[in-house]
Amino acid sequence: MKALSLILILFMIIIGCASEEKRDLNEMEAYKNEPHIAKVIDKIPVKGYTYLQVSENKKEFWIAVPTMEIEIGETVYFSRFMIMEDFKSSNIDKSFDEILFVEDARKSPTPDEMKNMHSGVIPSEKQEIKITPLTDGKTIQQIYSDKSSLNGEVIKVKGKVVKFNKQIMKRNWIHIQDGTGSENEFDLAITSDDEVIVGDIIIAEGKVALDKDFGAGYFFPVLIEDAKIEKE
Repeated sequence: MKALSLILILFMIIIGCASEEKRDLNEMEAYKNEPHIAKVIDKIPVKGYTYLQVSENKKEFWIAVPTMEIEIGETVYFSRFMIMEDFKSSNIDKSFDEILFVEDARKSPTPDEMKNMHSGVIPSEKQEIKITPLTDGKTIQQIYSDKSSLNGEVIKVKGKVVKFNKQIMKRNWIHIQDGTGSENEFDLAITSDDEVIVGDIIIAEGKVALDKDFGAGYFFPVLIEDAKIEKE
């Protein structure tokens, strides 16, 4: 029923765009349900709906949403959408190589999304772990202690996976511990395209990033980004 409701809403949006569509709903990609957090960088309001150009993870794209009060610079959250390619709008005389027709655009995440995303960023409890440090890498304690000088540097770190969350905000989130670190700085978050399982001993090589704020309270004082993972 939810999928049918989405299709009907999108159909009304498309009809509201006027009969300029070059493709119909049957040519859309499959209905999608995945969380997105994006910053509005441009908007084009039209009666009944709004085109928004947004930026997410350094990628810019367009979405079409039912009319909403949102300003450039604000954050839009959505998860239910369909994709159209080669879309032509005569109302604004603009063509889109790809545009997302969004059902549930909003200015704050849902409780379920908050819970789901928090599960990827809240550190685990400190475990009894002892990892032999890399000769050409850093321990978690060293990363936190030397974070200012390491900012932007590509480093290696070895640890045990204590938490893994797949494809939240288009990233895999890995938390590792190596037995070092202080009471509040023992858990290191890593983003990667690679997948692991809890219990794996891994070597991660990625760039150190400081004070990463993804919005909605998701803030990391230290993060290893876009890491390549080697399993032992």
